[in-house]
Amino acid sequence: MIKEDLAVPTAAQFLETLNSGDHLKLIREWRDVVFHTVFVKKPSGLELPMLYPVDEHQSFLASPDANEVQEALEGFALPDNADVFVKAEPLRELARNAHMLGAWLNWLGAEIIMNSSLMELFGMKALVTVEGGQETLYQAKVYASPALNKKGPSANASAQIWNISQVVGGSDIQRSQEVMIYDDSKSFAIAENEGSILSSRKLSQLTADEAALFDKWAAPVYDFEALTQGEEKGSDSLIQDTYVPHPSLLDDALLNSFCELERTINNEIMPDASRLYLEVSKDQVFAEMEESGDDSLDRVEGRKFCILFEDHPEWCLLLGGDGLALTDFSDDVWLPSSTGRHEVPEPLRLKVVRAIAWTLFWKGREPGTRVSLIPGQFAGLKPFRPDNLNRIFHPPLDDTRFPVLASMPCGVQPMPVLVHGEIPEGYVVEALEDLTVQASDLPRGTPRRDSILVNDAVHFGSMCGPIVVPQSAIEFPDEWYTSARTSTTQLISDFKFFLQSQPRRTSAPGKDLDSPGTVIGICVGFMAFLLLLVVMLG
Repeated sequence: MIKEDLAVPTAAQFLETLNSGDHLKLIREWRDVVFHTVFVKKPSGLELPMLYPVDEHQSFLASPDANEVQEALEGFALPDNADVFVKAEPLRELARNAHMLGAWLNWLGAEIIMNSSLMELFGMKALVTVEGGQETLYQAKVYASPALNKKGPSANASAQIWNISQVVGGSDIQRSQEVMIYDDSKSFAIAENEGSILSSRKLSQLTADEAALFDKWAAPVYDFEALTQGEEKGSDSLIQDTYVPHPSLLDDALLNSFCELERTINNEIMPDASRLYLEVSKDQVFAEMEESGDDSLDRVEGRKFCILFEDHPEWCLLLGGDGLALTDFSDDVWLPSSTGRHEVPEPLRLKVVRAIAWTLFWKGREPGTRVSLIPGQFAGLKPFRPDNLNRIFHPPLDDTRFPVLASMPCGVQPMPVLVHGEIPEGYVVEALEDLTVQASDLPRGTPRRDSILVNDAVHFGSMCGPIVVPQSAIEFPDEWYTSARTSTTQLISDFKFFLQSQPRRTSAPGKDLDSPGTVIGICVGFMAFLLLLVVMLG
């Protein structure tokens, strides 16, 4: 679990746990905490953490508090061509990379440096709770393929040596076994002789939790080597541009910034429909259309939908809302009703790309602010019944003009909306922000307005979903599409984190921890940092 939605942990809490000497508590409470990390994107598309020198060690720059990172960035004198952004990463992943690369971690705003021992603690150790509530501590050493003939980072790591210990009473550790784990799907070899191996196990014999640990510890690390090769290594993996602009309700002159974002989403997130899957699952849902004379709010059998990514199995994009009841399926519904994995039609891919692009485009209207999305953000991509319509609306797959960002004036307050399509009664729109609108401020001519009023007001977001309004109620202010906004790189990074966050799915023994309680407090000066950054970005 990634601990991103909880209250932001503080440096004082970290130091209290660290100074207690309870290393298991450190792992439990901090390994999964999200740290917002400063990254640089190179012209080749390579994304790497920004480095800062501390006592002859290079350090990543990060904090659990996204605001602390943004404030720090405002004080940096960055080169004009620097594509700097903030990427959310769990501490375990930052620490694994830092351990394998020999780096430290600089906690911005806290004057805390996490040294190599802490990087090993968080990156290469994990607690897993097995049946019966028994906790087990896993500690790993990763070995590279024989071609590299060294211990260290490798995309083809074929073996790991694990120390597996039982945790008793929550804090006491009993050494149980040392075991070599190897990937039996590949020809096995180990590059170095590390002494007596008590036992060995195949990757295919591990539990699901253990296999997940193996895969995470074997994953490639940040490729700083490409920088030393003049990006020649990275140039082979340049992302192919498959983007084709499609018609819009807006003038082309207003779409330059949007098209840049949509192009990047197309190329980096969903470039190929053949590598996507639409997963359909059975669930209990609320029907969009109730049976005649049935005023109950009981759930009925239905289907829920999620897009999966073959190249990124950790990603999941829910076509949100409450799913679709079987009673709501008709010949007009283009979604499959049979459970399992289905192909993603190219028109659906294009529709999803456009919906993501317009949502991020609006969310990024305040430069420097991290984009926040919610599960079910893209419910408007599937059939639904607008709150003031007595039939189901089917978003047209073949009309690329929709969705589109627009303004719906409500008195003096412009309401940002996504227009999902047009019907004889007008446009079908979805509010992008929670806003309470008085009845007198609703657009003139709104159909069945009384059906969406609660105490003489409409509570968009909390109590009211998509509605139908006259086409004359929708405007497209030029400044909404041409003003400054958060960089595309930052928006894409935030969205990738959103995809991987969607629901799917006493001292340690054996070795002196090299005093992980030694945390170096340093007041950071940025002149040397700037020189390093210029070299790195040049």
